[in-house]
Amino acid sequence: MHVESGEFLAVMGPTGAGKTTLCLALNGLVPQSTGGSFRGNVWVAGCNTKAHPVAELATQVGLVFQDSESQLFNMSVEDEVAFGPEGLGLPVEEIEGRAEWALGVLGLTELRDRSPAHLSGGQQRRVAIAAVLAMRPGILVLDEPTAGLDPLARLAMLSVIGQLRNQGTTVVMVTQDADAVTGLADRVLVLDAGQIVLEGPPQEVFGKVEQLHALGVDVPQVAELSYRLGIQPPCLTVEQAFQALSRNDWRWPPAGGLAQTPTDQADQTREAVISFEDAWYRYAGGAQALAGADLAISPAEYVALIGANGSGKTTLAKHMNGLLRPQQGRVLVAGFDTRRKSAGELARRVGYVFQNPDHQIFAPTVWEEIAFGPRNLGLDREEIQKRVGSALATFGLTSLAELPPATLSYGQRRLVTLAAVHGMQPQVLILDEPSVGLDRRLTVQVTEWASELHAAGAAVVLITHDMRLAVLASRCLLMQAGKVTLDTPMAEFLSRPERLVRAGIEAPPIVELGRRLGLPAVPPTVEDFCRALARQAGEVDVE
Repeated sequence: MHVESGEFLAVMGPTGAGKTTLCLALNGLVPQSTGGSFRGNVWVAGCNTKAHPVAELATQVGLVFQDSESQLFNMSVEDEVAFGPEGLGLPVEEIEGRAEWALGVLGLTELRDRSPAHLSGGQQRRVAIAAVLAMRPGILVLDEPTAGLDPLARLAMLSVIGQLRNQGTTVVMVTQDADAVTGLADRVLVLDAGQIVLEGPPQEVFGKVEQLHALGVDVPQVAELSYRLGIQPPCLTVEQAFQALSRNDWRWPPAGGLAQTPTDQADQTREAVISFEDAWYRYAGGAQALAGADLAISPAEYVALIGANGSGKTTLAKHMNGLLRPQQGRVLVAGFDTRRKSAGELARRVGYVFQNPDHQIFAPTVWEEIAFGPRNLGLDREEIQKRVGSALATFGLTSLAELPPATLSYGQRRLVTLAAVHGMQPQVLILDEPSVGLDRRLTVQVTEWASELHAAGAAVVLITHDMRLAVLASRCLLMQAGKVTLDTPMAEFLSRPERLVRAGIEAPPIVELGRRLGLPAVPPTVEDFCRALARQAGEVDVE
C-alpha cells in the first residue's frame, strides 16, 4: 500500500476488516502502544513508525479515533482544541488563532466553555476533529469522522477536509459513508480480513455493487440505482443520475426485482406506551436539554427521532426508560410515572441501545452480558439459555460467547449491546445511532431485526442522523433546543424541502433525485425509487 503526498484515500471495508488497525499503524500506536505481533514496516513522511516515538510521529500525523470520547480529556472544549498547538510550543497568538479557526469551522464556538464530557456524542466527535485540525498536520487520518454527526456538521466537516486536501494535506479517511467520499476521494481502497481486495478511483470501485454488498460495504445511493437500472458508467452524484434518467438511459426490470413494502402496525386506539407531558430537564452545570417536551408514542409504532447534535434526542430517550427523570412535568411508560418506578422495572418494557456501546457493557463474557437482563427478569435457567442462544445466533456472536466484550472490535461490541436488548424482548425498542461502527451487512441486519420486533408489536424509536435509516420509520419527530418542534408522517416531511432546510436536515440523495425528476411521491429509498419509475412508466404492476 502506498499513499501519495496530497492524496485523499478513502478506506472502506466490513466491520472487523482491519481499518482501525491500519489507522493506528500510521502514527505508531500499532505496535508501540497496542502490542501484539507486527511484521513489515510502515513509513510515514520518511519515518519508520517502529523506530520513532508516537509523540514525534504525532507532529506529522493527526489521528481522530473512531471512539472520539476516548480522545478527550481537557476541562473545556477550548482547552481541548488548544492542547495540541500548545504542545508544539507555538506562540500564544498562533495557538489562539488556530483554536479560534478550528472552533469556528466545526460550529463549536458557542460550546468553547463547556466540558467535553457534558456534550452529545456528535458534539464530542466535532471537538476531537477540531483538536486534530488545530495541529495542522501534514497527514490527516480520520476513523469514521462522519458517524454520529448531524447533516450540517457533516457537510461543514467534509468542506473543511476538502479545503485542507486542496491545500496539500494528505488525507486517509476510514468510513462506511460512501456518499461522503464521492466528491473528495482520489482513490478508494477496500479491506477485508486485513487484505486489500479492491482499489481504484471511486467510479470504478463503486461500480462493483454486487461485490461490495457481498463484502458488507455500502455504495452511494445513486450508484446502487445505476446498478439496478443498468446505467453505465455508474452515477456517483445526483446530477449525473438526473442527466442519465432524463435521457431515458435505463432499463427495466431492475436488478434484484421489487420487494414488498412494509406497513406500519401502530394501534392508535390503544393507550400510548410512552408519553411526555411538558417534560423539562437541565444537566448540572449544563444546558437546558429538555424544555417542555410533549409527545406520545403508540404501541407498534415506528418513529424516527432526528435533530442537530445537542438538540436533546439522547436526553429524551433516557427519559423513556427512567435513566433520567423530568425535573418538571412527567413521563409515562405503559401508564406508569417514571418517577415512581426504578430503571430496572422500566427495563422490563423498554430496551435501550446506547449510542456508545462502552457505556453499556460490563460483564466478563459476551454470554454473561446477554444473560444479565433475562436473569434479572427472574426467568428460569432453561428460558435464559433459550434467549441467550437466540440472541447470539441472531447477531452472529455464537463463536464469541466466552470472550470478554471489551476485547472485541467497536462494531462487535455494538452487536453485543443489541443482543443484550434482544434477550429482554422489550415492548419498546430505542436505538440511539445504531449504525455507527457497523458495515452495510450488519446495518441491514440491525434494521431488519428492528422491523421484525416492530411487526411483532413492539414500538421502535430510532435516533439517527442517517436519513437513509430514518426513512424506514413511518413517523418523524424533529427535536430542536429540547423541544419536539415537528411531528409528522415521514413521507410528508420528505416532500417539503423547505422543512428540511429549516431543520438543517439533508435529504438522502435518492429523495433529491426524485424531487428533481418531478416524481409525484418522494421516494425515500432506492427500492421506492424503482417503484416510482414503474408507476410512472406504467410498465409494471407494483401493487
